[in-house]
Amino acid sequence: MTPKINNSQIHIKVKNLVLNNQTMTLATAFDNQAWAAPVFYVNFGQNFYFFSSPDARHIKEGFASGQVACTIYAEDASWQNLMGLQMSGNILNVPGGMEASKAILAYVIKFPLVKTIFPGIKNICLNNFSDKLHARLYCFVPESIFFMDNSVNFGFREEIQKETLFT
Repeated sequence: MTPKINNSQIHIKVKNLVLNNQTMTLATAFDNQAWAAPVFYVNFGQNFYFFSSPDARHIKEGFASGQVACTIYAEDASWQNLMGLQMSGNILNVPGGMEASKAILAYVIKFPLVKTIFPGIKNICLNNFSDKLHARLYCFVPESIFFMDNSVNFGFREEIQKETLFT
């Protein structure tokens, strides 16, 4: 049976999935030990930005191996509606500058409760996060992206080109 979905419909579903979800799960492995960690993310451009402790296992292992897997999926109680992204790529440390400023602004817009952590501060910057939360800004850069959607067909999976998806 041929799935009844076209690239435009896939594109819309993936954009909605990324925009309407808040957490992604990062998976790493080191010394034959796998690890997965959920993080809050914001997406702009072709990357996913998140804050984490530089001492976190997923950060250390991600940098050590140079490889990270990532999933974003829609919550649903039915396997027939299971839908999500499966990605592989790497993480980068985001130093200060314009990229960090844009990521922080997008993060605060997506997660307005962050402002309550920084009372009295109008312009939250990277140093605020580092000082108060002992967290750094990181970026997950996908190298391969697969969209899966059981509502199309059980096991439906399609590779997505990030250049066309996140433009």
